[in-house]
Amino acid sequence: MVEKVNFYDWLMLELQLRSWTQAELARRSSITTAQISRVMTGEQHPGPTVCCKIARALHLPPEDVFRRAGLLPPAQRHPNGTEELIHHYINLSSDDQKRLLIIARSLHEENKEG
Repeated sequence: MVEKVNFYDWLMLELQLRSWTQAELARRSSITTAQISRVMTGEQHPGPTVCCKIARALHLPPEDVFRRAGLLPPAQRHPNGTEELIHHYINLSSDDQKRLLIIARSLHEENKEG
């Protein structure tokens, strides 16, 4: 579930966690540094295109960024990490998806037994 933190504070925290500057986010997202600055100061609210580029740069599901920006309603309550896990699963090769499912089933069985 997404916490109630404004988009700008959330994005600043994401940058801090990665030790990125605004210029680094601009470079990785192909957004101008001026536009990133306007988003970070709250002068400009991010639209869908900016959110998609930020999501790609941060390796996060676009839906997470859209929700943080208020462009989508809050997600249904799922355990933390569920949407990120789905995002990564979708972006894996078919063989890696199969391997991930085997791992998930194994963990599930271990938890049922223990």
